[in-house]
Amino acid sequence: MPETYIWAIGTLGQLYRLSTLGTCWDVCTTKPKGFGFKKITAAKFSAWAIGSDQQVYVYVLATDLPIRAQERTFQNQRWRIFKYGGWTDNLIFTDRPNYSSEDGLKGCPKESVQLPSSAWLWESDWHIQESIDGQLTGPEGWMYAFDFPWPAEKWYAEQRLKCFVRRRKWIRFRNYTAFNTWVKVPGIREDGMEEPFIDIAVGGQEISGIASDYLAIWAVTIRGRVCYREGISQNNPEGSSWKEVLGPGDSEVNQISVGPTGLVWAVTWNGKILARSGITKDNITGTGWYEVPSPEEKLYQISVGSNAVWGVGLDGIVWFRKNVHGAMAGTQKEACIGTGWVQMVGHMALINVGVSDQVFGIGKQDRKLYFRTGVTRVDLSGKVWQLIDARIKTPFSNTYSMSSISSIDSASLVSSSSNQSLLKTFGSLQNVNDQTGCVSKSDFSDNASDAESRDLKIKSLASVSLSSLISRNTEVGDNGLEVFTHSTRQEQEATDEQTLQIKEEVDIFSKRLSSTSLSSTVSETMFNFCEALQVNDRDSKVFTSCEEEEEFGGNTHEILVHSCEDENSSLQDSTPLSEKSVADTRLGGVASHRTTRQLRNESESQSCCSSVTSLEADTRDVFPDALWDTGAVEWMWVSATGCEFEPKVLPSGWFSSGKKQKSNSASVKHEAWYKEISKRLRDRNIKQIVPYTDYKQAIEKSSWVKEADFQLWDERQGWVDCSVQLELKGTSSCEMNDGTLTCTYKKGHNLKNLQLFIGEITCVLRINDVSRYSVLAIYTAKRTTTLTPLKLAAMSDAAVEEWVKAISSACCDLRSARSPPPENACWALTGRGDIFVHEMLPSIETTLCKQMFWHRLDGHLHMVESSNAGVVWGLGYNNTAWFFTGSEEQLKMTDVREIYIYENQRWNPLTGYSHNYRIPTDRPSWSDRSGRQELAKETIKTPSIHWQWISEWGIDYSTPGGTDDMGWQYAPDFPRIFHKKKCMSDYVRRRRWVRKCKLITSGPWKEVGTLPLLGLSLQVDPPQWLPKNSCIALWAVDLNGNVLCRLGVTKDCPQGASWVHVPADQPFSCISVGGSYRVWGVAKDGSTFLRNEVMPDEPTGTCWFQVAPPSGHKANYVSVGQTSVWLVDTLGNLYFRKDVMPIFPEGTAWLYVCAGIRHVSVGPLDQVWAIADMENVTGAICRRVGITSETPRGTGWDVGIRGGWSYISVRGCIDADITDDIMESDAQVTSRGLLSNECNQAVC
Repeated sequence: MPETYIWAIGTLGQLYRLSTLGTCWDVCTTKPKGFGFKKITAAKFSAWAIGSDQQVYVYVLATDLPIRAQERTFQNQRWRIFKYGGWTDNLIFTDRPNYSSEDGLKGCPKESVQLPSSAWLWESDWHIQESIDGQLTGPEGWMYAFDFPWPAEKWYAEQRLKCFVRRRKWIRFRNYTAFNTWVKVPGIREDGMEEPFIDIAVGGQEISGIASDYLAIWAVTIRGRVCYREGISQNNPEGSSWKEVLGPGDSEVNQISVGPTGLVWAVTWNGKILARSGITKDNITGTGWYEVPSPEEKLYQISVGSNAVWGVGLDGIVWFRKNVHGAMAGTQKEACIGTGWVQMVGHMALINVGVSDQVFGIGKQDRKLYFRTGVTRVDLSGKVWQLIDARIKTPFSNTYSMSSISSIDSASLVSSSSNQSLLKTFGSLQNVNDQTGCVSKSDFSDNASDAESRDLKIKSLASVSLSSLISRNTEVGDNGLEVFTHSTRQEQEATDEQTLQIKEEVDIFSKRLSSTSLSSTVSETMFNFCEALQVNDRDSKVFTSCEEEEEFGGNTHEILVHSCEDENSSLQDSTPLSEKSVADTRLGGVASHRTTRQLRNESESQSCCSSVTSLEADTRDVFPDALWDTGAVEWMWVSATGCEFEPKVLPSGWFSSGKKQKSNSASVKHEAWYKEISKRLRDRNIKQIVPYTDYKQAIEKSSWVKEADFQLWDERQGWVDCSVQLELKGTSSCEMNDGTLTCTYKKGHNLKNLQLFIGEITCVLRINDVSRYSVLAIYTAKRTTTLTPLKLAAMSDAAVEEWVKAISSACCDLRSARSPPPENACWALTGRGDIFVHEMLPSIETTLCKQMFWHRLDGHLHMVESSNAGVVWGLGYNNTAWFFTGSEEQLKMTDVREIYIYENQRWNPLTGYSHNYRIPTDRPSWSDRSGRQELAKETIKTPSIHWQWISEWGIDYSTPGGTDDMGWQYAPDFPRIFHKKKCMSDYVRRRRWVRKCKLITSGPWKEVGTLPLLGLSLQVDPPQWLPKNSCIALWAVDLNGNVLCRLGVTKDCPQGASWVHVPADQPFSCISVGGSYRVWGVAKDGSTFLRNEVMPDEPTGTCWFQVAPPSGHKANYVSVGQTSVWLVDTLGNLYFRKDVMPIFPEGTAWLYVCAGIRHVSVGPLDQVWAIADMENVTGAICRRVGITSETPRGTGWDVGIRGGWSYISVRGCIDADITDDIMESDAQVTSRGLLSNECNQAVC
């Protein structure tokens, strides 16, 4: 699970952040200059807030991937031979502007394109893009057509006789630079103070049919107007402008909330509750407002989730709204407003609904943060409120000064009940001096360096003590001084008297220090401390009234004096620790009583990073970063709308201060009863086992039998009942040496036994069967050839899982399958996400596909890439990257998958499009993508029992090829290529429905960062062919098409160090790293590219070289071997790149090989494996045979197990012994020699 955050605001406007992977609150030290925060709302990678100046600010979290946006414009020209003598910018009046948008409706001169704000910087100047819609352009980037406007497929790279217009595309990129910084967002008016904001909300991440990086930002102004921020996306985190949304006519809105599905609720000043109607992907701001009946009391705050709405009344009573369905709220009123209110237990000051409808609240009385446990899709109201008592991690400011308070800019402030606490502080300093002798003459005179170290420590002590004099009721001025906001004449006089008393205590303390041979610097520091106090006492007003003390908790707080130890001296307090009450300094908060022992234990058990001063090495010993108790913190606002975590496995650091309960096993061992039981067990062992250790086993062999009832598939009878028996035979040492699988079923009037030897089984996997849900298939070499796997169906999914594991384990034990798999293993995935491995024994090239033994590995992936260096990466269905740990430790894995079903209709002249008037050859009304399997939404189940539904069925507007407003695609007939616009000749249509499910499993896989990836590739070169100590090249493509290079990937560090962005003019969809660091890629428009000059010392290369795809086709996937390049187009056709050589890496032409290929993988010896569809079977493993220097395309396919496979990787399939002995082709020798020479030059 990636790291996400809860954001919260304290009473003084200080911002805090709690990570799902952390154990304490982080203090946000960056804030708008001179301002705190009032409200905040957060997404996954950004946060929006309202500052104390009532303006909106945005905060974008930094990631490895830059935010990069493309500006583009099209230059248009016309051929006018008679007046201008050829091509000219002087167009006729019916033409588009000389520089325009792609559709020509809007003029777009290059000089008119400006940066959106100061947070952006230009990456490059304007330049011409060399391809448009996957087609290479002509000379100087021009594309030719008959006239404007003209369909994209009618533009040509070369000028033709009837081409009278032309255009070319200019592009320029800009980068966002204001990461981890609060950036002010322009208001509705030029002067933001004319109409400031009072509330803001974020949501809309789950709106169907909207881009995945979309965010809906809604805000309310002080005049009660509702505004929507337009243009929010990952490449434009600030948005473009505010749009006013017409509010209710008779009321002004006070507070607003947005759910992940885009549902918007609001509360007016007079207590009315409103819900926005008509919010869909086509009308993102909705059409009107529904008035929702209020509960027994008026609400002043509400929070909206995906399928839940929570509210808080004026007296703190919490209310829950039933039967709200966010996905259908745009079209159904009842789903939008729900059906009724339910009063919940507890009194809250504020409620916030986060991801997956998880609920957080701030207590009405104590102002503490609570979490609602037990919230699930079935029970949205949850169970009980649980306190989140994570502590606060306080870093020191890096602007501390030793002599004046004026330099304290971001130091921690401590609220004192009275200045009398300062007298106690200096008294405690004297006590420490008297009792420990920490400043004795002998401690400082023996070693000059120790004396200097103590001087620096006491300087830091004086500075922090000074900062504690300042009250929490202050405002930060532009010059860094703390300006107090409230005082009275009487408080001023009392403060003056107390200041004189403090000065006297400081004089006594400084004299005592000077008498112990302290350096002059220390004495000057203490006197500067007093002078600073005296200079600023008129501007500082320390609160001493009981009323103010009780308002913030009524606690008396004292300044902490840390005891510390180093190599040469130690501070040890001989007074009872229980009697020594100390307090901590904290940013923007108040301190609480802690004992020195408690703080010492906490500092030892928690490792917190701190930002310290230039005296970092010395002040860390005196004032180490502490974890402060949040009991005295009064939370004012909280936002968990961007916090993702597993509700069943809550972050442990959030509760009980992140402390682990100490085991009492050590103390139990000393108990009398424990000793007595242990003694009896030892005596029994000596009596019953030891005397017989020398006896031989009476039985040399042993066997284990497992039985169950299944249904067996028979070609003639169909599914018949059968009894299955698994018998495993082994030796006395429990080593397995034989086994059988016997199926007994009735055929006619006779019983028939079908027996398989465990050594014959080549694969056991779950398959999808039309007539049964839980089916396992058992393959042998013979049954693979005859296409008759042994299929068994169980009554439950759990039974199938159990037997698949049992049979697979028996096969692995008999074949001595290694764990982890060897580096040269072949990896494959099924359509269900199951991971299978084949070990090269003796060689993958000499073994027929039908004889290959595949065994299952724990985990779940959608894509896997291997290398001969022992590094394996994979991607989940939710595009999360994982790397193989190679250990037996089972780590938690999560995945989210989308399940699809297609709705099919035919047009007739009477009723139009309908389900009822279909011809016999049509596909079913509801089917899979191919139309061969009839389905129904009500009967579709999750892939296995480990998956859980997390959404309802909804129309998928992101279907490849595009859809109309209702999600439909049109075609002349089934099956044809579908398109989004209806034509006169279109008589059939379809649309795709989608539903999400979530998996929680485990395996030897560990997550890599938070960046979702679309594809990745590992270097195909074996380590023996690379320079010593060189890293493995790993390239990837993210969801937005950005090309990335992973640095620092080695066998010992398979996860690598960091991502580096590789700029490209086109968004990519696929990448492949071949031999000699040859990197090929496929753009989203179907064009292909080659990266030049990628070397160990230049891991990202220098530039992209575009290679034309197969004529009339668009590339979909590319795989590069040691010297060969293979490509699959969007129609499943396989191509081979001709004449690829080290001196000419781009080759000359694409040669057609065959059709029906879903995926291809090329190994380090240019061996080619693929997943193909053949003979009405989808997903068969195939190996290309007959590849030689004379026939580089091969001659045919060796087909293995058919059905259910989706991905294969042979990128690491080469034996370590073979690398030195194989007979290599001339191209391989030349490539390897060139690589060695290039690498040697790079090293030199």
